[in-house]
Amino acid sequence: MASTKSASAQTRKLKSRTAMREAMLRLLAETPLEQIQITDLTARAGVGYATFFRHFSGIDEVLSDIASAEIEALLGMTIPVLQQFDSSVSMRTLCRYVFDRQALWRTLLTGGAAHTVRAEFIRQAREWSSHSDAKVKTAVPIDLGTVCAAGSTIDALAWWLERIEDHTVDEIAEYINELVINPFIGGR
Repeated sequence: MASTKSASAQTRKLKSRTAMREAMLRLLAETPLEQIQITDLTARAGVGYATFFRHFSGIDEVLSDIASAEIEALLGMTIPVLQQFDSSVSMRTLCRYVFDRQALWRTLLTGGAAHTVRAEFIRQAREWSSHSDAKVKTAVPIDLGTVCAAGSTIDALAWWLERIEDHTVDEIAEYINELVINPFIGGR
């Protein structure tokens, strides 16, 4: 009996958290982050105000939660492509993903959370590289190269998102590949 209640509570908790994250994504697509209030989020998610605080301490924490999941998804799709094909295909995959979700990524990379998002991107990239089976020969230690490549990639994406109409997905992918990735991995 207790296990059924516990499972039910966990399911409800997950549904509430998912609803709030999805509501935040919808709000970010139409409203600047600074203007989003907790009451806007709870109304859009269909959850109570108190429920919000059982999961998050504030709007910034919701954004951090979303950023972490977005980065995980982004790296999860681009790193295997890099390992299987070449860096230009991987960078196009990465840039296409960011382009398709540009309202969110613009908020993540050009707003007040940019430093936090950059640090999380680097952290997750380092984690990926430390668990990689691929034995890539590089001129610098893998960890150092990962920190520099991940940080520079995020910086280039932020630059692009501020002038997205000036450069196509393929162009920015090629810029990142030539400026950041190829010097590190040697143009595979």
